[in-house]
Amino acid sequence: MSEAPQNETNDAPEDVELSSFETNDSVVESETTTQVEGESNQQVDEVEIAKQKANDAFNKQYGEKKQLERELKVQQEENARFQEAERARQAALVGNIPDMPDPYDDDFDEKSRERDAAIIAKANFDAQNQNYQAQLQQQQQQTAQAQQAKAQELQTAFTANAKKVGATDDEFNSVIKTLNVGGITREAADAIMSLGEDGYFIAKHLAANPAEAHEFNTMNPILAGAKLVELRQKAGALKPRISNTPNPGDNLQGRGADPDAGQYKYIGGSSIDLGSGW
Repeated sequence: MSEAPQNETNDAPEDVELSSFETNDSVVESETTTQVEGESNQQVDEVEIAKQKANDAFNKQYGEKKQLERELKVQQEENARFQEAERARQAALVGNIPDMPDPYDDDFDEKSRERDAAIIAKANFDAQNQNYQAQLQQQQQQTAQAQQAKAQELQTAFTANAKKVGATDDEFNSVIKTLNVGGITREAADAIMSLGEDGYFIAKHLAANPAEAHEFNTMNPILAGAKLVELRQKAGALKPRISNTPNPGDNLQGRGADPDAGQYKYIGGSSIDLGSGW
């Protein structure tokens, strides 16, 4: 009878040790969970940092590009004004041809030579000026053609992208008309149209927010680049959500019916006037 109490007493430490071991397990599990959550948050932060770096790079590249274009334009205008002033100065020098000298003057021969030299100088200037004006006109025509070709290329891509993302005739034309009425500039329109499929959604967002459209339309290149990053993010809310619903059958309208008949009659290939800014 004295052995039974001894056995019960020996079991107690084993229970204590088991309880302590289980408690240690739970602590390890909590630490592991916290570590996983920390790694997940770190991954999210890295994604946001990468996204911000991409946005900053786009902003800087766009701003520098537009600033360079403006500086080049200013330099070209300054050169044109200088050349015009120089030609006006030369014209003033050769513009006055002396009258025919009196044959009875003592310096008749000298005055005749001066008059002949003035006539030749004016003839040479007129020929050079005519050639200069022809070259200037040709250069202006080439510049205008290049700008028109670029504008047409952007418009074609913009129209195709609008169709690709599901814009209807009425939606497309309403967006363009609204922005044109708001006075969108060529520079602002080109910036929007150069952004691929995002361009139409940005245009749609600005058409629905005229105050923001005016703000973007009057920004300097550096701020406009940052604004485009913001607009691309806002335009994302206008994009249609992808559905997992299966597509309907191909022949729901009967034999010979064209399901696209009457749709995209403007943006499907025929050209339309996108307005002065576009």
